[in-house]
Amino acid sequence: MHTPSKTDIAAALNRVLQTHKERLRSKNHWAGLSKLPATTVLDAFNGANSTIDTLTKLAEGAGLSLAELLAYGDPDWEMQVKTRRTFRSWSTEDFDALIRVLERRSEPRDCASS
Repeated sequence: MHTPSKTDIAAALNRVLQTHKERLRSKNHWAGLSKLPATTVLDAFNGANSTIDTLTKLAEGAGLSLAELLAYGDPDWEMQVKTRRTFRSWSTEDFDALIRVLERRSEPRDCASS
């Protein structure tokens, strides 16, 4: 049985800062972009329990959704981030086409035609 791992918020914040360094520059700059006090941001980086409101503002300051920010804290964060970036660029038509393919694959196959 697979036990889901807990998202590491401090790791997520550090990874976002490193991968978005050109936009965020520093923790203090990110605080300004997020319209949060620098002490609140530093507390979050140090592993303090942050509110959803704080995390949402940090995500918005980084140009991400909250789900995207949290993906950076997953153990397989690189795959999570890559997947979210891929799907973010998809149109409604792309998703509809994928659903049609998956529905066709899940239909029962006719075994008599072999």
